[in-house]
Amino acid sequence: MSTVLNPPPGGTPPSNPAAHGHRSGTVLDDAPRGPQVAMPGALVSFGLFLALAVVYFLIGYKITIDQHVIVFDALDRLTRAYLVWHNDPPKLAAIGFVFAPLTTFAMLPFALVKPLATSLIALPLMSAVFAAGTIVILDRTLARCDMNAILRLPLLALFAFNPFWVFYAGNGMSEVIYAFFLAFSLYCFVSWYATTEPRFLIGAGFGIAVLVLTRYAFIVWAVLLAVLIAVALVRRRASKIEVEGSVIAFAAPVVYVLALWILFNTLIVGDPFGWITNTTTSTQAVNATGIDTSGDLTFNEIARRLLELNVTVFPLAFVVVPALVLTFVAQRNDMALWLASFVVLGIVIMGGNAYINDQEGLLTLRDSMPMYVAAFVGAAWVFRSFETARVGVWAATVALLVINLFTAWSGMQSYPFQSLEQAFVRAVKTGDDQTGVASRGGFRGGVLSEAQMAGYINRNVTRNNAILTDNAKTFGVIILSGRPQLFFDRIDKGDTRFRQVLDNPWGTVDYVLLTINPSSGDLVQQKYPRANDGLVRGLTAVARTERYLLLRVARTNPARRRTAARTPATAGAAAAPSATPAATPTPTPTPTATP
Repeated sequence: MSTVLNPPPGGTPPSNPAAHGHRSGTVLDDAPRGPQVAMPGALVSFGLFLALAVVYFLIGYKITIDQHVIVFDALDRLTRAYLVWHNDPPKLAAIGFVFAPLTTFAMLPFALVKPLATSLIALPLMSAVFAAGTIVILDRTLARCDMNAILRLPLLALFAFNPFWVFYAGNGMSEVIYAFFLAFSLYCFVSWYATTEPRFLIGAGFGIAVLVLTRYAFIVWAVLLAVLIAVALVRRRASKIEVEGSVIAFAAPVVYVLALWILFNTLIVGDPFGWITNTTTSTQAVNATGIDTSGDLTFNEIARRLLELNVTVFPLAFVVVPALVLTFVAQRNDMALWLASFVVLGIVIMGGNAYINDQEGLLTLRDSMPMYVAAFVGAAWVFRSFETARVGVWAATVALLVINLFTAWSGMQSYPFQSLEQAFVRAVKTGDDQTGVASRGGFRGGVLSEAQMAGYINRNVTRNNAILTDNAKTFGVIILSGRPQLFFDRIDKGDTRFRQVLDNPWGTVDYVLLTINPSSGDLVQQKYPRANDGLVRGLTAVARTERYLLLRVARTNPARRRTAARTPATAGAAAAPSATPAATPTPTPTPTATP
């Protein structure tokens, strides 16, 4: 008696299963395949990681520590991570609930060691680790796309040493964190498509879940991917159980982390979706020079800026996206459609965010990082899909990556909305310290002002919780002082208690520290806007730098003293305190003035 085995719902199995590797579900990749390239070994991958990490760290150390090209967003994240470990008492709440939490979580291991954090060495060290890890994953992705080592190395070198990538590989910014997990997610998707092994699909879901916690815009990517996975399997006539199981395997990690984050925001902040609605701000950075990037944006203006970003950061997409669409049409290759969708979706999200918030300044160079990574992986997939044209595809990719070296170098100097990219290029070209030097995007380099104020505080303040300050704006002073216990901030006591003391600081704190820029959004500066001119009774200036002002707080409320001065018995005693509105003259350039 014989048994007839029906073919799987996806069609007849491939004629050469060995060429495809292990199959665990409906075959998605039904194109003829040749022998696969061996994946890089663990020792090779570790060697590549170690070499790149050292190079990135050395470059980052030179640019960030020696030449002071310090991005304040990175400095803010490092300070929050430092407060998690070294505040009094240490609090995990220092991570905050407005910005994506993983950008600060990634800093935690590097902020644990005090000298690494307070010297700011943790910034290039963190980004070097994640940047090198990204290149290792991209190497494995190229190998999965049947590209041998001789062909992979030139592509990896051109990607890894693009000036745009090198800058973010050493400045401590979160862009390399999400680039790492994006590369990991794309590698898992490519592997799942090629092998249909569920472990890769689960890995992709995990990667996207982590991406959501580094940048909320990836929620849109997650939704699109879940739909594309279901559509691809349905088109291949997979069973209903397999479609549902695959979508759940991918989406479960994403849904889980989102549910947890909503729960935490509900319980602690009281606003379950505040992390979505409060992601933009009209305030300026502490080191901003006052450039306004808001205004009435038109579709044509946004399109022009997006095209400029495309040319500067990811010109590879000009060829890769049409090639991927052609691959999908010619071969019914679902992965090609997915990768093309990623690049296009990233561009749409950038433009839509700027248009909705009416801020041209949101179209920054750094926000093009996802397309830079996705376009590179897309080129690898085109290489894999057209076996007879691989030499031509590889040569075109090399040519475009070479062109990208020049477009990135030029755009980093000329594009108006950036995060000290121009300062990076200038530091490389001249070797000069960038402290105090203005850079495109409305920023001024260096942390001299923060270091001066931190030095004054360390010399003159000893009592814990003596200085009332808004840590969201004075984080640079806090981290460089290395003594967060001196500061009475929003993390220590919560916003409610902080605002109570802000309204009535007399007798509770000895000093208030505020930013001088009235547009910075500093809560202390907003409460006492006339303090800069010495016109607030009971607040006496003791130290001033270019960006910060430290004021001594009177022990009693000056308003009460003024009331008491009206009675004959206390008139003489009240005369001296009434002179406190005139702030003690202090040298403006430096905070070393004595009380």
